[in-house]
Amino acid sequence: MVRHDILNLLVAAQAEEYVSGERVSQHLNVTRAAIWKQIKVLREEGFVIEAQTKNGYRLLQTPFALNEWVLKQVLTTASLGCKINLEDELESTNDRAKELACQSGIHGQVVLAKCQNAGRGRLQRQWESPRGGLWMSVVLRPNLSLADASKITLAASVAIVDALDELFKLRVGIKWPNDLVFNGQKIAGILGEVVGEWNAVRTLVLGMGINVNFPREQLSASLNATTLQEIMGYEVDLNKVAATILKNLENELAYIEGKEFERLRLSWSEKAVGLGEEVRVLRGEHVFDGTFKGISIDGALLLETEDGEKSFSAGEVQLRSKMTEYF
Repeated sequence: MVRHDILNLLVAAQAEEYVSGERVSQHLNVTRAAIWKQIKVLREEGFVIEAQTKNGYRLLQTPFALNEWVLKQVLTTASLGCKINLEDELESTNDRAKELACQSGIHGQVVLAKCQNAGRGRLQRQWESPRGGLWMSVVLRPNLSLADASKITLAASVAIVDALDELFKLRVGIKWPNDLVFNGQKIAGILGEVVGEWNAVRTLVLGMGINVNFPREQLSASLNATTLQEIMGYEVDLNKVAATILKNLENELAYIEGKEFERLRLSWSEKAVGLGEEVRVLRGEHVFDGTFKGISIDGALLLETEDGEKSFSAGEVQLRSKMTEYF
């Protein structure tokens, strides 16, 4: 793409160096009028490009909105993000990623959408996905058993929390099994879905939704949620957020494939909210009251009840608090 070729030339130049229109024209074998047309398109995409007569062009700033070229520039992963599909609008990034996985999509392929029309969370709940959020799914083909693959959503929780801490010094907590909260309000969620038969395909699509660059008012008033923009007071670079999450996720996946499950459990527990508190677990019509003791090595919730310790898998129950606003 000519626009990307222009950007590559500009970014290759020193910070204070202009790239002449003639040099770009000769290098890309296009007219200077065509270059100017592409520069205008790049500016519309959010690139800040200075143009000076006789000097040429200089790249001053890249857009905060999702942009495939920018994301590739800041990615530091070995496999996650090796192929990127960025769409303006999708029903669901998970659904699109599953389609690609069935079409021989490769490990690490990433699907992003600037907005989703039918995003969903756990238990088929609707996930509101306005523009400005990070709606991202990754195709994973890990070297894991199906039982161990269930730990990937735990790893994703840790990866997102660590990324937000790394970028913004923000202390986000994990609400079992797959929500992230700040001061009791949801800021992100995770949904892992197996594609096909695990024994045959061993493919998982991991969806991550983070409320980033939009005001809280764009979400339904009934939702106990917040956004990164609301917390920080300014817009952030979505490309850096995505790249940092993918970097941390790749590291966490390597630990899981190396069977370092206790490390993951401890890291998750350090970030969990509600530990030691009185909670209520709902499984169908059955209600269990007890103390939230943490998670097992397999990621099951551990509940200390009057009848002893019980464990619950994420797929079968809902967790409620009797004491705090976190759940």
